[in-house]
Amino acid sequence: MPGWPSEPARLDAPARRRIRSSHFPIPTLLENLNLLASPAGHARALDRIRAAATLAHDLAPKNPPLLQTVLGGAGLAWDAVKDQMATRLADWARVAAENQIQLALKSHFGSPSDTPEKLLSLLDQVQHPALTAIYDYSHFQLLGLDLIPTLDTLLPRASFLTVKDSQLTPARTARFLLPGDGNVDYTTYFHHLRQRHYRGWILVEISRQLQTAPGYDPTSAARRSYAAMSRALAAARLR
Repeated sequence: MPGWPSEPARLDAPARRRIRSSHFPIPTLLENLNLLASPAGHARALDRIRAAATLAHDLAPKNPPLLQTVLGGAGLAWDAVKDQMATRLADWARVAAENQIQLALKSHFGSPSDTPEKLLSLLDQVQHPALTAIYDYSHFQLLGLDLIPTLDTLLPRASFLTVKDSQLTPARTARFLLPGDGNVDYTTYFHHLRQRHYRGWILVEISRQLQTAPGYDPTSAARRSYAAMSRALAAARLR
């Protein structure tokens, strides 16, 4: 993706020790890999999984975080690339397992695997225990898909949930927002999670669109997101 660094950010040994000693929970690390990259790009992706696994075990040796990623291939047709995606995904899963981490995969608006059903199809075709799913309604919202049916489809295979809002621009491109700044009904969302006895992580995602916008304030974004989610959790009787 243009604008993203070509190499992962590096934490020196003292920084890693500080993170370990803080005991702050780190449920996931974030990558931006592409199943449909060139052969050289695919090899680099495998190396990035190895590097991320090293970091994961260094930061939390007893409970290394998942490595989450989208799957790439923006603009390509699902039927034309799904087999190649599955073949490449099997390589990702093998390397993740060799390095003792799990890969959490996310559907993304504009990519070939943009629906819950397509993501599950890849997981079912590869059938590897190192692979799991992420549920992020913001991408399905952009397709006009309803919250509860997509949640019910993907929740049994999801290791955690990502929350943010989204809108389509007049040019039909994605605009991502803080959770609560759009029209997702989080009270209904969280009430349904309560009914389904969900006990996993719910993670706020601040998109790169927001992080690179003029005047972005990370502290304000965190507080606003926390306030919106707290109100919805309370309304759903989850806190």
